[in-house]
Amino acid sequence: MNKLKQYILFVSAAFALFLNACADDENVKLSDYPINVDPGTIGDTTYIPITPVITGFNEPVDIHFGYDQQLYIADKNNDRIVQLDLAGGIVSYSNFILRPKKITQDRNFDLLVIASVIDTIPPNVLDTVDVVYRFKLQPNGGTLNGVVPTIAFRSNQPTPIPGDHGSFTGISTFQDNYYLVTRSGNNNSSPIDPDNAIFKIDRFDYTIPVPERLSGFEVEGQGLLSLQQISGITTFTYNNTDLIYIQKSSNAAFKVQWCLYDDIEGIYTAKFEPSSGVDLLRNGLMIEPADITLDQFNNIFIIDSYKDSLYKFNSLGKLKSESFGGEGISPTQFSNPLGVAFFNRTLYICDTGNNRILRFILSTDNN
Repeated sequence: MNKLKQYILFVSAAFALFLNACADDENVKLSDYPINVDPGTIGDTTYIPITPVITGFNEPVDIHFGYDQQLYIADKNNDRIVQLDLAGGIVSYSNFILRPKKITQDRNFDLLVIASVIDTIPPNVLDTVDVVYRFKLQPNGGTLNGVVPTIAFRSNQPTPIPGDHGSFTGISTFQDNYYLVTRSGNNNSSPIDPDNAIFKIDRFDYTIPVPERLSGFEVEGQGLLSLQQISGITTFTYNNTDLIYIQKSSNAAFKVQWCLYDDIEGIYTAKFEPSSGVDLLRNGLMIEPADITLDQFNNIFIIDSYKDSLYKFNSLGKLKSESFGGEGISPTQFSNPLGVAFFNRTLYICDTGNNRILRFILSTDNN
């Protein structure tokens, strides 16, 4: 009988510990749940959809909330940028721009867009190459309509070696209007000009003879600061050096890396080490992160196109229980989402496969 009582007490204690763990929202791990299952119902604090859903796109691949308090959508297969107001209403459309895929804006309200052009690559082959376009909106009354952009940077220009250097995959601006462009390609054997790189370009778009290449990174391998199929980058509102980048290569040991600039050594270093155990570095948590953004508290939002899920981390790299997603067409599900933005407590997601923009607000902010 005593053994039976001991067994019952053991089972009861184990069950109590289980319930207590389930009640702790801060310890929810998205990796504990199957891929493509909506984890947005976990806990009391969740993101709830805002209606109406914004439609009328053909493969929207990026979204950016500008300093002019306008939303900009890279409407890839319609070959245009769409400018929206906060309510989701159309403000204007850009002129034709071939396959736009990434957007940011500087403090002068200039829009910087990664898109494609038809150009030549050695040895004189006609092909599409990536470029960074600059749209000056202020002289046009703050709208895109009719603005003729200039080309700031080309993926086939010498850096310093001429040739096809792959694709531009991310762009973000600093407070001083300098900006970063990430590049990803297959030719990384050159010791002076590998394809995988993060470039820093000044506010005047001076990229000749060569733009500045950031130091401290590994162009291949599984190191802490490796660059393999970089898919996005973000900077901080009141900082001219630090950055967070994401990468989707299956060979990358770390899908996300927060980087700090070392003024003494002149190189970038990792804010978090693997030994810290932070969720942001957890191997296998994300598969193909496609875009990243921050809120005013430096909470980190990452959209994973493979898992059809939104991951939220706090400024200490801890996974938050508000993370959600799953494959489908419901208001809290996605299909190959590729873009994410945040402003004034509202989360915006490019639900690319469903050709729509979804908006969410935290249930605790829904007053």
